[in-house]
Amino acid sequence: MMKHCIIVAAVLWMFTACKEAGGKNAAAESGTASIENAAAADSVETQIAALSDGKPANRKFIRTAEVNFRVNDVQQVAARIEGMVHSASGFLVYQHLSNQVNQQSVTALSRDSSLETIQYTVLNEITVRVPAANFDTVLRQITQLAEFLNDQVIQSDDVSFQVLSNHMTIRRVASGTKKPGRGSGELSGYQQEEADRAKVDNLSLADRMKYSDIRLKFTQRPMVKHQVIANDNNTQKYQPGFGRKFMNAVVDGWSLVEWLFLLLIQLWSLILGGLLAWFLYRKYRKQSK
Repeated sequence: MMKHCIIVAAVLWMFTACKEAGGKNAAAESGTASIENAAAADSVETQIAALSDGKPANRKFIRTAEVNFRVNDVQQVAARIEGMVHSASGFLVYQHLSNQVNQQSVTALSRDSSLETIQYTVLNEITVRVPAANFDTVLRQITQLAEFLNDQVIQSDDVSFQVLSNHMTIRRVASGTKKPGRGSGELSGYQQEEADRAKVDNLSLADRMKYSDIRLKFTQRPMVKHQVIANDNNTQKYQPGFGRKFMNAVVDGWSLVEWLFLLLIQLWSLILGGLLAWFLYRKYRKQSK
Protein backbone atom coordinates (compact mmCIF):
# COMPACT_ATOMS: atom_id res chain seq x y z
CA MET A 1 0.00 0.00 0.00
CA MET A 2 2.82 2.39 0.90
CA LYS A 3 4.54 1.59 -2.42
CA HIS A 4 1.39 2.52 -4.41
CA CYS A 5 1.09 5.82 -2.56
CA ILE A 6 4.68 6.73 -3.37
CA ILE A 7 4.14 6.03 -7.12
CA VAL A 8 0.95 8.14 -7.21
CA ALA A 9 2.71 11.01 -5.45
CA ALA A 10 5.62 10.90 -7.93
CA VAL A 11 3.23 11.01 -10.90
CA LEU A 12 1.33 13.96 -9.43
CA TRP A 13 4.62 15.80 -8.81
CA MET A 14 5.82 15.33 -12.42
CA PHE A 15 2.46 16.50 -13.80
CA THR A 16 2.57 19.63 -11.65
CA ALA A 17 6.18 20.41 -12.71
CA CYS A 18 5.35 20.07 -16.44
CA LYS A 19 2.32 22.32 -16.05
CA GLU A 20 4.38 25.00 -14.31
CA ALA A 21 7.07 24.81 -17.02
CA GLY A 22 4.44 25.17 -19.76
CA GLY A 23 2.98 28.15 -17.98
CA LYS A 24 6.39 29.76 -17.71
CA ASN A 25 7.12 29.21 -21.44
CA ALA A 26 3.75 30.61 -22.41
CA ALA A 27 4.36 33.61 -20.20
CA ALA A 28 7.81 34.10 -21.69
CA GLU A 29 6.45 33.91 -25.24
CA SER A 30 3.66 36.29 -24.34
CA GLY A 31 6.19 38.63 -22.76
CA THR A 32 8.40 38.52 -25.85
CA ALA A 33 5.47 39.23 -28.14
CA SER A 34 4.40 42.08 -25.87
CA ILE A 35 7.91 43.56 -26.00
CA GLU A 36 8.01 43.30 -29.82
CA ASN A 37 4.56 44.86 -30.12
CA ALA A 38 5.50 47.65 -27.74
CA ALA A 39 8.74 48.31 -29.64
CA ALA A 40 6.92 48.37 -32.98
CA ALA A 41 4.21 50.62 -31.57
CA ASP A 42 6.81 52.95 -30.03
CA SER A 43 8.75 53.10 -33.34
CA VAL A 44 5.64 53.90 -35.35
CA GLU A 45 4.38 56.52 -32.91
CA THR A 46 7.82 58.12 -32.70
CA GLN A 47 8.12 58.33 -36.49
CA ILE A 48 4.62 59.77 -36.86
CA ALA A 49 5.42 62.44 -34.30
CA ALA A 50 8.71 63.24 -36.03
CA LEU A 51 7.08 63.54 -39.45
CA SER A 52 4.28 65.68 -38.01
CA ASP A 53 6.93 68.03 -36.64
CA GLY A 54 8.06 68.83 -40.20
CA LYS A 55 11.72 69.40 -39.33
CA PRO A 56 14.25 68.12 -41.91
CA ALA A 57 16.42 66.76 -39.09
CA ASN A 58 13.68 64.28 -38.21
CA ARG A 59 13.44 62.89 -41.72
CA LYS A 60 15.37 60.04 -43.33
CA PHE A 61 17.27 60.78 -46.56
CA ILE A 62 19.17 58.72 -49.11
CA ARG A 63 21.83 60.93 -50.67
CA THR A 64 23.43 60.20 -54.04
CA ALA A 65 25.57 62.15 -56.49
CA GLU A 66 26.58 61.95 -60.15
CA VAL A 67 29.60 63.89 -61.41
CA ASN A 68 30.86 64.20 -64.99
CA PHE A 69 34.21 65.95 -65.41
CA ARG A 70 37.53 66.08 -67.26
CA VAL A 71 41.00 65.56 -65.78
CA ASN A 72 44.61 65.66 -66.94
CA ASP A 73 45.35 61.96 -66.44
CA VAL A 74 42.52 59.45 -65.99
CA GLN A 75 44.56 56.65 -64.43
CA GLN A 76 46.31 58.88 -61.89
CA VAL A 77 43.03 60.49 -60.83
CA ALA A 78 41.37 57.07 -60.51
CA ALA A 79 44.12 55.96 -58.12
CA ARG A 80 43.73 59.14 -56.05
CA ILE A 81 39.96 58.71 -55.86
CA GLU A 82 40.35 55.15 -54.57
CA GLY A 83 42.70 56.44 -51.87
CA MET A 84 40.23 59.16 -50.83
CA VAL A 85 37.35 56.68 -50.63
CA HIS A 86 39.32 54.18 -48.55
CA SER A 87 40.44 56.97 -46.20
CA ALA A 88 36.78 57.89 -45.67
CA SER A 89 35.89 54.26 -44.76
CA GLY A 90 34.18 53.77 -48.13
CA PHE A 91 34.65 51.22 -50.88
CA LEU A 92 34.63 50.86 -54.65
CA VAL A 93 31.73 48.92 -56.21
CA TYR A 94 32.19 49.48 -59.97
CA GLN A 95 34.88 50.64 -62.41
CA HIS A 96 34.95 50.58 -66.22
CA LEU A 97 38.01 51.93 -68.07
CA SER A 98 37.69 52.23 -71.87
CA ASN A 99 39.03 54.05 -74.94
CA GLN A 100 36.57 55.79 -77.25
CA VAL A 101 37.84 56.22 -80.83
CA ASN A 102 36.92 59.69 -82.11
CA GLN A 103 38.63 59.59 -85.50
CA GLN A 104 40.72 57.09 -87.46
CA SER A 105 42.57 57.49 -90.76
CA VAL A 106 45.17 55.63 -92.86
CA THR A 107 47.65 57.51 -95.07
CA ALA A 108 49.79 55.71 -97.69
CA LEU A 109 53.53 56.30 -97.18
CA SER A 110 54.88 53.98 -99.89
CA ARG A 111 53.79 51.04 -102.02
CA ASP A 112 54.02 48.64 -99.07
CA SER A 113 53.46 50.78 -95.94
CA SER A 114 50.89 53.20 -94.51
CA LEU A 115 50.55 55.48 -91.48
CA GLU A 116 47.57 54.78 -89.20
CA THR A 117 46.38 57.73 -87.10
CA ILE A 118 43.90 57.17 -84.25
CA GLN A 119 42.40 59.95 -82.14
CA TYR A 120 40.85 58.55 -78.97
CA THR A 121 39.55 59.59 -75.55
CA VAL A 122 40.20 57.66 -72.33
CA LEU A 123 37.00 57.24 -70.29
CA ASN A 124 36.62 55.90 -66.76
CA GLU A 125 33.34 55.21 -64.97
CA ILE A 126 33.49 54.59 -61.22
CA THR A 127 30.84 54.05 -58.55
CA VAL A 128 31.85 54.35 -54.89
CA ARG A 129 29.98 54.08 -51.60
CA VAL A 130 30.98 56.25 -48.65
CA PRO A 131 29.47 56.77 -45.20
CA ALA A 132 26.74 59.41 -45.30
CA ALA A 133 28.64 61.44 -42.71
CA ASN A 134 31.61 61.73 -45.13
CA PHE A 135 29.52 62.26 -48.28
CA ASP A 136 30.08 66.03 -48.62
CA THR A 137 33.78 65.82 -47.77
CA VAL A 138 34.56 63.10 -50.31
CA LEU A 139 32.48 64.77 -53.00
CA ARG A 140 34.29 68.07 -52.49
CA GLN A 141 37.71 66.35 -52.65
CA ILE A 142 36.77 64.60 -55.90
CA THR A 143 35.52 67.75 -57.63
CA GLN A 144 38.80 69.48 -56.76
CA LEU A 145 40.58 66.98 -59.04
CA ALA A 146 38.57 68.15 -62.05
CA GLU A 147 40.22 70.25 -64.73
CA PHE A 148 36.79 71.00 -66.17
CA LEU A 149 33.46 70.13 -64.55
CA ASN A 150 30.82 69.13 -67.11
CA ASP A 151 27.92 68.57 -64.74
CA GLN A 152 27.14 67.52 -61.18
CA VAL A 153 23.88 66.19 -59.74
CA ILE A 154 23.26 65.78 -56.00
CA GLN A 155 20.03 64.10 -54.97
CA SER A 156 18.40 63.56 -51.55
CA ASP A 157 15.48 61.12 -51.56
CA ASP A 158 13.15 61.35 -48.55
CA VAL A 159 12.24 57.77 -47.53
CA SER A 160 10.69 58.61 -44.16
CA PHE A 161 7.17 57.62 -45.20
CA GLN A 162 8.41 54.40 -46.82
CA VAL A 163 10.18 53.39 -43.60
CA LEU A 164 7.07 54.31 -41.59
CA SER A 165 4.87 52.21 -43.87
CA ASN A 166 7.16 49.20 -43.41
CA HIS A 167 7.13 49.62 -39.63
CA MET A 168 3.33 49.80 -39.64
CA THR A 169 3.20 46.56 -41.64
CA ILE A 170 5.50 44.85 -39.15
CA ARG A 171 3.44 46.11 -36.20
CA ARG A 172 0.18 45.02 -37.82
CA VAL A 173 1.48 41.48 -38.28
CA ALA A 174 2.98 41.37 -34.77
CA SER A 175 -0.29 42.46 -33.19
CA GLY A 176 -2.19 39.75 -35.08
CA THR A 177 -4.49 42.07 -37.03
CA LYS A 178 -6.57 40.08 -39.51
CA LYS A 179 -7.71 41.13 -42.96
CA PRO A 180 -11.29 40.27 -44.02
CA GLY A 181 -11.95 37.64 -46.64
CA ARG A 182 -9.12 35.25 -45.71
CA GLY A 183 -8.86 32.18 -43.56
CA SER A 184 -6.76 32.24 -40.42
CA GLY A 185 -4.12 29.84 -41.76
CA GLU A 186 -3.76 31.56 -45.13
CA LEU A 187 -3.86 34.97 -43.48
CA SER A 188 -1.01 34.08 -41.16
CA GLY A 189 1.24 33.08 -44.05
CA TYR A 190 0.27 36.14 -46.09
CA GLN A 191 0.93 38.48 -43.18
CA GLN A 192 4.28 36.84 -42.44
CA GLU A 193 5.31 37.35 -46.06
CA GLU A 194 4.33 41.01 -45.83
CA ALA A 195 6.30 41.43 -42.63
CA ASP A 196 9.40 39.74 -44.08
CA ARG A 197 9.24 41.94 -47.18
CA ALA A 198 8.90 45.06 -45.03
CA LYS A 199 11.86 44.04 -42.85
CA VAL A 200 14.10 43.41 -45.86
CA ASP A 201 13.03 46.69 -47.44
CA ASN A 202 13.86 48.57 -44.26
CA LEU A 203 17.27 46.87 -44.07
CA SER A 204 17.97 47.94 -47.65
CA LEU A 205 16.86 51.49 -46.95
CA ALA A 206 18.96 51.62 -43.79
CA ASP A 207 22.01 50.49 -45.76
CA ARG A 208 21.43 53.13 -48.44
CA MET A 209 20.97 55.78 -45.78
CA LYS A 210 24.18 54.70 -44.05
CA TYR A 211 26.26 54.60 -47.25
CA SER A 212 25.81 57.14 -50.04
CA ASP A 213 26.47 56.28 -53.70
CA ILE A 214 28.68 58.55 -55.80
CA ARG A 215 28.79 57.78 -59.54
CA LEU A 216 31.72 59.32 -61.42
CA LYS A 217 32.38 59.64 -65.13
CA PHE A 218 35.59 61.39 -66.13
CA THR A 219 37.74 61.70 -69.24
CA GLN A 220 40.92 63.43 -70.34
CA ARG A 221 41.84 65.43 -73.43
CA PRO A 222 41.82 63.42 -76.69
CA MET A 223 45.07 61.66 -77.51
CA VAL A 224 46.59 60.74 -80.89
CA LYS A 225 48.45 57.54 -81.72
CA HIS A 226 50.53 57.04 -84.89
CA GLN A 227 51.63 53.63 -86.13
CA VAL A 228 53.19 52.43 -89.41
CA ILE A 229 51.30 49.43 -90.79
CA ALA A 230 51.32 47.33 -93.96
CA ASN A 231 49.68 48.89 -97.01
CA ASP A 232 47.15 46.21 -97.86
CA ASN A 233 45.33 48.35 -100.43
CA ASN A 234 48.30 48.68 -102.83
CA THR A 235 49.54 45.10 -102.66
CA GLN A 236 48.16 44.27 -106.13
CA LYS A 237 49.53 47.48 -107.63
CA TYR A 238 53.14 46.82 -106.65
CA GLN A 239 55.43 46.34 -109.72
CA PRO A 240 59.22 45.61 -109.77
CA GLY A 241 61.70 47.93 -111.59
CA PHE A 242 63.06 47.53 -115.19
CA GLY A 243 66.30 45.82 -114.09
CA ARG A 244 64.38 43.22 -112.14
CA LYS A 245 62.03 42.69 -115.09
CA PHE A 246 65.03 42.24 -117.50
CA MET A 247 66.69 39.66 -115.27
CA ASN A 248 63.41 37.81 -114.87
CA ALA A 249 62.98 37.79 -118.68
CA VAL A 250 66.50 36.36 -119.24
CA VAL A 251 65.90 33.63 -116.69
CA ASP A 252 62.50 32.80 -118.17
CA GLY A 253 63.99 32.72 -121.73
CA TRP A 254 66.79 30.39 -120.73
CA SER A 255 64.24 28.15 -119.05
CA LEU A 256 62.30 28.06 -122.34
CA VAL A 257 65.47 27.07 -124.28
CA GLU A 258 66.13 24.27 -121.83
CA TRP A 259 62.58 23.08 -122.18
CA LEU A 260 62.76 23.00 -126.00
CA PHE A 261 66.12 21.20 -125.99
CA LEU A 262 64.80 18.56 -123.63
CA LEU A 263 61.67 18.24 -125.74
CA LEU A 264 63.76 17.57 -128.84
CA ILE A 265 65.73 14.91 -127.02
CA GLN A 266 62.53 13.25 -125.89
CA LEU A 267 61.25 13.24 -129.52
CA TRP A 268 64.46 11.75 -131.07
CA SER A 269 62.68 8.69 -132.41
CA LEU A 270 60.08 10.77 -134.24
CA ILE A 271 62.76 13.03 -135.64
CA LEU A 272 64.84 10.06 -136.80
CA GLY A 273 61.80 8.46 -138.44
CA GLY A 274 60.96 11.73 -140.18
CA LEU A 275 64.51 12.09 -141.56
CA LEU A 276 64.49 8.49 -142.79
CA ALA A 277 61.14 8.99 -144.53
CA TRP A 278 62.37 12.18 -146.16
CA PHE A 279 65.56 10.43 -147.37
CA LEU A 280 63.60 7.53 -148.91
CA TYR A 281 61.21 9.93 -150.57
CA ARG A 282 64.02 11.82 -152.29
CA LYS A 283 65.68 8.59 -153.35
CA TYR A 284 62.48 7.27 -154.88
CA ARG A 285 61.89 10.54 -156.65
CA LYS A 286 65.33 10.44 -158.27
CA GLN A 287 64.81 6.92 -159.52
CA SER A 288 61.50 7.88 -161.05
CA LYS A 289 63.17 10.58 -163.14
